[in-house]
Amino acid sequence: MSNSADEPTLADVQREFPTWHCWRAVSGLVYARRADAPPGDPAPVKGEDPFDLRDQIIRAESLAANEQT
Repeated sequence: MSNSADEPTLADVQREFPTWHCWRAVSGLVYARRADAPPGDPAPVKGEDPFDLRDQIIRAESLAANEQT
């Protein structure tokens, strides 16, 4: 984890969700998409920081799980 308690780094988020590819854009926003997504697919998840991105990935996985049921 990062120095601040409860604030993950982008590397922490990547380790927690290995089936997702995470990166920081030039704009400073962070993005993620499933690692098995075809190249060029838009990132379905974005956040202002790694903590926000983590929450958005959790939300995306929850929505995907609900669609499968």
